[in-house]
Amino acid sequence: MTREEAKLELDATTLRPQDASPEAREMAESDPQLGAWLKQRTAFDEQVAGAFAVSTPAGLRESILQNARRPAKRSIRWVLPTLAAAAAAVVIGWAMLWPVNTSMPGWQADSLAAVTKVEYGMSMVDHMSRDFEAIKKMLVANQSPTPNRLPGTVGTMPVLACKRIQIAGRAASIICFEIQPGKEAHLVVMDNTGLTDLPPQLQPQFKTSKNWNMASWSDGSQTFLLATKANEAALKKLFGLA
Repeated sequence: MTREEAKLELDATTLRPQDASPEAREMAESDPQLGAWLKQRTAFDEQVAGAFAVSTPAGLRESILQNARRPAKRSIRWVLPTLAAAAAAVVIGWAMLWPVNTSMPGWQADSLAAVTKVEYGMSMVDHMSRDFEAIKKMLVANQSPTPNRLPGTVGTMPVLACKRIQIAGRAASIICFEIQPGKEAHLVVMDNTGLTDLPPQLQPQFKTSKNWNMASWSDGSQTFLLATKANEAALKKLFGLA
């Protein structure tokens, strides 16, 4: 079994780990990167499941049985509103987790959306490596921007992975770091030529949206967004501000 095969199997059984094969579970225990991904993915699925949890109305079982005995047309009329309600619950549940809002500049909203999908396992990274220089070489090979320099101790965090993305119609990069044990920080790097509503040069601006803490800044022709679910103090510490 390959890592990707194990990941597909584990992804389908995050809330039923006992259903995964012993081989897939063993790979998750022996492969640190796969294990970290599984932990993150499971936490997300548990959040979503909790958001969708509703109490069962009294008499629901009896109502289902009664409708099952009725002619098909009546059953369909009963089922369709139920399906519509379930679909609405999915939308509401995801909205509870989605941190992007209309007050953000377009480039920042696109950046946070891309980061959120990576954090929750909805978008896979391109490369995994614990070597920052190797990550930079991978990004260069993909014709993706790499940071010319990083402030404070941002660039000294343990690196995990990277991904090529598109922001405002141009190539950008996500570099994933470990800011705290079990907590990631995702750095978006992009060329800012022609963009508006940019943060000031070398002065990080901090913002919070739902359970995300963010810092954004510009450095010459590059603009950065660093987003994490770690607390604000941990984020500011990277810039020597806490």
